[in-house]
Amino acid sequence: MSRETLLLRYHEVAIKGDNRGWFERRLAHNARQRIYRSLNVTSGVQISRTHGRILLETEWNLITKDALDCVFGLSSYSPIQKVSTEKKEILNQALAEFKKYADQYGLPKTFRVKTRRSDKALSDSSQEIDRWIGSAIRDRYPILEVDLKHPDFTLGIEIRFGKTFIWTEKIPGPGGLPVGSNAAVLCLISGGIDSPVAAIRTLRRGSPTQFIHFYGAPFVGEEALQKVEDLIRIINRYHPETGKLYVIFFGKIQEQIALVTNPKMRTILYRRMMIRIANRVAKTLKIEALVTGESLGQVASQTLENLAVIHSASHLPIFCPLITYDKDEIIQQAHQWGTFETSIRPATDCCTLFADRHPLLHTSLAAVEEEECKFSVNHLVEEALSSITPSLKPARSPVEEWDLPNSVVLPI
Repeated sequence: MSRETLLLRYHEVAIKGDNRGWFERRLAHNARQRIYRSLNVTSGVQISRTHGRILLETEWNLITKDALDCVFGLSSYSPIQKVSTEKKEILNQALAEFKKYADQYGLPKTFRVKTRRSDKALSDSSQEIDRWIGSAIRDRYPILEVDLKHPDFTLGIEIRFGKTFIWTEKIPGPGGLPVGSNAAVLCLISGGIDSPVAAIRTLRRGSPTQFIHFYGAPFVGEEALQKVEDLIRIINRYHPETGKLYVIFFGKIQEQIALVTNPKMRTILYRRMMIRIANRVAKTLKIEALVTGESLGQVASQTLENLAVIHSASHLPIFCPLITYDKDEIIQQAHQWGTFETSIRPATDCCTLFADRHPLLHTSLAAVEEEECKFSVNHLVEEALSSITPSLKPARSPVEEWDLPNSVVLPI
């Protein structure tokens, strides 16, 4: 395996003003940790910051590439060659890098040279360096044409305070903010298409994500839980450290609600119970917000009126990253992030248990609270959480397992 120096670039982090250094350090930490996880090592990655860029020295292979493709905050990255900022050194290395590329991929039809200068060690302007290096390449390969807008190949040169970096490949990153630059959230995760996408989009905005799943056992099979576990393994590819899954056994609670309530309101009643339980778990973990995969009007429980009723059960803010997305857009995102094929595996979702075929589209808080008077809300919440130990730690720390009949935590 080869060892390379990689130049990591960022976009949104660069506009953070006086806080920029903190965001850069978080991004650098995440990149290193993500590579450690992928390579299954605890050392060997050297990383440093240099005037708007991050330099990372590590093994360079497909495993490393896959790891960096999952580091939110990166706009792009490139394997580079470092040379001293002297015209002869830059020219020789540029020609060598072009030849290496042509030997590997064949001679491109069009090319350009793109220079950026962070200092004025050379008196030449960026455009003058472009023309000088470009002319030398054309002299060696006369059939090449220059295309400044849409070239087949770009040779990049960055002159940066005593060193010059030369690259021939600019790999797009996933963008966003570094995970950990915002506070942690608790995501209500199902086995469907929507909630895994919502979780990943929340990670992309910098919030570490823990997960809570309401498992319909004994009325659904183990395949439903296995599917959720597999989804979280995929989501955790985008986590520098892995988020944990908290499982609430919810089937018996649903059965008790279904025995005494209006079938047309059951899904809303279930969702309000889930929100209450998630609030309690979040409070124990010192998490200040919930995340759901809800999309406005997508199903009966997600009309504006019904969402307002469901969310009114929460003491915490509820973020809905997909609230304005249509289903096709969510499916496209699921393909992009790699969750789609797992999400469409057949398995029963707990929200459909004992539910009516024609639920109410427009309910009211008064009507739902009247239904909730027919069962003991607090008792059912406590039943779900009865075995949470007092020693449960905040989400940013290792979390102790809930060794319980009603609730379990799975390290995914």
